[in-house]
Amino acid sequence: MAGASTSGMSACYNLNSSSQLSVVLTSKSYIDHAINAFSSSSPLTIIADYGSAHGLNSFHAMNMIIESLREKNKVDKTQPILVVHNDLPTNDWSSVFQVLNAGNNSSYYGVASGRSFYEQCLPENSLSIGYSSSSLHWLSCKPCNLKNHCCSAYIPEDDSDRLAFARQSHLDYAHFLEHRSRELVQGGVLILSIPSWDRAESAVASSSMHMHLLYECAQAHLTPQELLEYTIPLHVRWYDDCVDRALFTQYSLELIKAEHVVIRSPLMQRLKEGTITVDEFAREQALIMRSWTDSSLQCALAMNEEKEKITNLFWTMYEERVKEQPEMHHSPMRSTYLILQKK
Repeated sequence: MAGASTSGMSACYNLNSSSQLSVVLTSKSYIDHAINAFSSSSPLTIIADYGSAHGLNSFHAMNMIIESLREKNKVDKTQPILVVHNDLPTNDWSSVFQVLNAGNNSSYYGVASGRSFYEQCLPENSLSIGYSSSSLHWLSCKPCNLKNHCCSAYIPEDDSDRLAFARQSHLDYAHFLEHRSRELVQGGVLILSIPSWDRAESAVASSSMHMHLLYECAQAHLTPQELLEYTIPLHVRWYDDCVDRALFTQYSLELIKAEHVVIRSPLMQRLKEGTITVDEFAREQALIMRSWTDSSLQCALAMNEEKEKITNLFWTMYEERVKEQPEMHHSPMRSTYLILQKK
């Protein structure tokens, strides 16, 4: 139904988020740049990851930030560091805690925040460093059901449904920046990687097959009403929507750096190198897609007594179709990397 809120990632996300991890690892140079700019006299360093999902990629990102802080002598080695892993209340928090408690993690004190990052999550003037990777394309709610696709980014720009998603995306982005600005200490920084497209590229043509196939599978197995409900509550922005200088000024955030980066699929690279077979590629590609889209499918099938059977048919079809044209499913990640500093 329209207006429904986002529900989060599906089971086994930690095992099937290698593409998202590649975006996190690519953020290393931006983290270093941001830490060079960072300045704070607070005795406690608080770092927050907005959109931590099931924790594994978040854990890598937080340790990269802490290593950079210490390498650049921005914090003393004995200074306590508190990390807030933020995600929705419906997130699989047990997976997050398993990651944090595995091994001997003594690099930081980790706590969880089960709240939408489109709301204020921390006290004012408390946050040293905010981070978010591959999360800000998820909307706070679904503004409408799409009539001709499951994802707003793959319908014409002048379509009324896509315009509704674009408006919601802008509103959510404004709320995110407003609340982060309130939370940040003066001199604190935000490090963001936002899924996005550059208008100079033919991004849709080169990245669309995996999403079109989702809709084809839905058309094959869902009723007309279920197909309408199968609307994924995300919106892929353009680069210039991410670099919204008016919003930055409004919320006292200085733009330090902005770049649009294309990150090639690590899974496709393994196929090209011959380290996995086409069958293995198709299976992993289906699992990757399922890990972040299956919650929308389950919402669409909520009233269907054969939900489990239809779900299995859906993903079996997806995997089989990927086998037929694996080269069409390279699915590069396109992200805008931003560094912002609280004035």
